[in-house]
Amino acid sequence: MEEEFRVGTMALAWDGDEQRMIVEAQALVELDAESDEDLAEAEERLLQDEENGPPMLRVRLTGLQARAFAKRALDVVNAGRPPCPLCSLPLDPEGHVCPRQNGYRRGA
Repeated sequence: MEEEFRVGTMALAWDGDEQRMIVEAQALVELDAESDEDLAEAEERLLQDEENGPPMLRVRLTGLQARAFAKRALDVVNAGRPPCPLCSLPLDPEGHVCPRQNGYRRGA
């Protein structure tokens, strides 16, 4: 499985008119800003620019679908990633920099 983008911001909302839960996942974006004001302004522009902004996944779920989604998400989180047999840190699919191997990168 290949990711389309890494999520930086997630939001949950409820649409009472349609009785739907809305899940939004927006791509992680690195901004170059010289001050907190510049950063806040850049973030606001990105959030409002649906056409040219960062990739976003928006899903609308019924109550039944939302419960199934939550159960599946809990199952995935509880499954976790396998631990490294040497240091017990989680293994990434790309490999693992193990502190017990002085940073030697082990394959998963």
